Amino acid sequence: MRYAAHIQVALEIGPKRRVFAQALAWPGWCRSGKSEEAALANLLALGERYTGVAKRAGLTLVAPTALDQFVVVERVIGTAVTDFGGLSTLFAHDTEPLEDEEIEQLTNLLNTCWMVFDEHFQAIPAEQRDLLPERGRSPNAIRWHVIETDQLHASAFGAAVRPGTPTQADRLELQARQHIRAGLQAVPRHNAATPHRRSGFTWTPRFAIRRSAWHALDHAWQLQGHTS
Repeated sequence: MRYAAHIQVALEIGPKRRVFAQALAWPGWCRSGKSEEAALANLLALGERYTGVAKRAGLTLVAPTALDQFVVVERVIGTAVTDFGGLSTLFAHDTEPLEDEEIEQLTNLLNTCWMVFDEHFQAIPAEQRDLLPERGRSPNAIRWHVIETDQLHASAFGAAVRPGTPTQADRLELQARQHIRAGLQAVPRHNAATPHRRSGFTWTPRFAIRRSAWHALDHAWQLQGHTS
């Protein structure tokens, strides 16, 4: 499937002006900046890399080559979470109905984002995964953070968030991903999503999917610094 060069983008604007630019049809293609212009420029710079993700998911994305190929269709005011560095707020798009074809595409994209994260993690030798960089978390700590956050995303579909420990990482990672996949497949067709509040966020299936995809890719590319 081929998509036109013009990409619909929505902007989440934090109270202190950190801005996330997000390509609505492409979960995981998301970048932040200190202004709308900076966020869009960072999103543009990520375009070629994200086309590889789309290709692996069986989709063809024609990445834009100029900022005027982005069409900003929505702006929302975010929260302190936005300024801290996380997606926090629904767009109107997040309440739109889902149909079979789009659910299949979203599932493929999300699985691919998870796969990219797994590959970058596995590329780091096991004996180096607990080493701390100059700043930030170790690779094992990053993976555990991603797993805990996907447990949060699974709660958007009604799954209970059960505390665990890093020694249970493999099982909890598989469980969270299975809950998210199953929840997406069970979404009622033709009906607009009703947002619901849980674990500090207001959720719809679209929001949970785009947040999980973004989070996996963001940390996947962070892990590249441990292997370069």
